[in-house]
Amino acid sequence: MKKILLMLAFLSTNVMATILTEDFEDAFPAWESSWLAQNSNLQNHYGIGQGRGNNPDGLWINDGLNNGNISVINFNAVFGSSITAFSLDTTTWIKGAMFEAFDMSGNILVSTEITNYYGAYSNPGSYQNISFTTANGLSSFRIFGGSIEGNTSIDNVTATINETDAVSVPEPSSIAIIALGLIGLSLTRKRA
Repeated sequence: MKKILLMLAFLSTNVMATILTEDFEDAFPAWESSWLAQNSNLQNHYGIGQGRGNNPDGLWINDGLNNGNISVINFNAVFGSSITAFSLDTTTWIKGAMFEAFDMSGNILVSTEITNYYGAYSNPGSYQNISFTTANGLSSFRIFGGSIEGNTSIDNVTATINETDAVSVPEPSSIAIIALGLIGLSLTRKRA
């Protein structure tokens, strides 16, 4: 019995990292049903269910908050707290535009100026990569400094998540392992 309990304790604390990617390559609006749109307020500048405009491989960003000079992308709390690493490519037409990201406690994880590559009109585009890690999740990121929405594009968004934090339902393989352990326990008890 002690062996089974130790095995169950190991399974319950086992952390599995998953890497999620959104590259906006599928025909629009397919990305809206993907992990990024489902776990944040990120929107297409052209509107929900709309096309990509003149951007062949990225997304013109919008946060739906009706302030075109700043775009604040908030993650839902459960998903955001599971993020351990984050990366995106961005390009803008706004000189002096800034990117900032915040952990779940509101601390700044990264603050950097975005180089304006004017790169969203080609495929592949010319983008600046911004990558960082976090021990306390990712609550939000923002891009600000001018007329951001409609002039700033993102692509190749990647999040590494800790699945034990992000998912509360055990995966089928874990359930199967637990069931096999319990069956083994019952067989050994019947023999004794």
